[in-house]
Amino acid sequence: MTSSTLRANAREALKGKWGKFALITLVYIAINWLITFVLNFIPGIGGIISIVISLPLSYGLLVSFIKLKRNEEVGCIDFFSLGFSDFGKVWAVFGNMLLKLIIPVVVLVICIILMIFGGAGAIVGVAFDTANATAGFSGIMIIGFIGYIVSLIYLIIKGYLYSLSYYILYDNKDKTAKEIVKESEKLMLGNRWSFFWLGLTFIGWAILAGFTFGIGMLWLIPYIMVTFIAFYENLAGTKNDVEASPIQENE
Repeated sequence: MTSSTLRANAREALKGKWGKFALITLVYIAINWLITFVLNFIPGIGGIISIVISLPLSYGLLVSFIKLKRNEEVGCIDFFSLGFSDFGKVWAVFGNMLLKLIIPVVVLVICIILMIFGGAGAIVGVAFDTANATAGFSGIMIIGFIGYIVSLIYLIIKGYLYSLSYYILYDNKDKTAKEIVKESEKLMLGNRWSFFWLGLTFIGWAILAGFTFGIGMLWLIPYIMVTFIAFYENLAGTKNDVEASPIQENE
């Protein structure tokens, strides 16, 4: 199934419901902003609470869109209850994803430390006019920078394996978080580039939405998310007029 076919599937699902999708997106953005704004007045712990809340909220938005795509009734603020009803499972899935990515994450952190250490050392070397120290620390900084780029690319590529975890969670509440993450890895093997390419096809729309001062995003966000849902349904062979077939990048 091509990217254009997936987008067509999304448009068909959105037909007659664009306004409902846009309204849910607006309410989600408003509530998210309000929560963040209020929690900013709580030093330290406010930021932590914001992070803890944001993940279930985003999952709730995804579930709302899946339900709407499948012609189920969803209220404008149902994403709140839908997200927090699976609060523990949502974070369990995230934890299992993080465990799968722990090596590139650790390497990334080490490389950042090397860049900071090397950069600071090079500045001190220049300040004290010690050429050998400056060259040595500069070398450490360069090694850290190269390692940072390589590990970041590896993290992104590997991270794509788990992109469908929350879609799978909605359809498989009986599975454990570990099983859900493994299922995502299974579905995405050989399909990461297709998913990446599918996202790239929306760049033009994102640029146009920018000219509307962001208002156009109220319609673009649902369009993108419903297309991703169609991508998932195609791979998983689930529901709503999507026949399982290989994803293709060509239009």
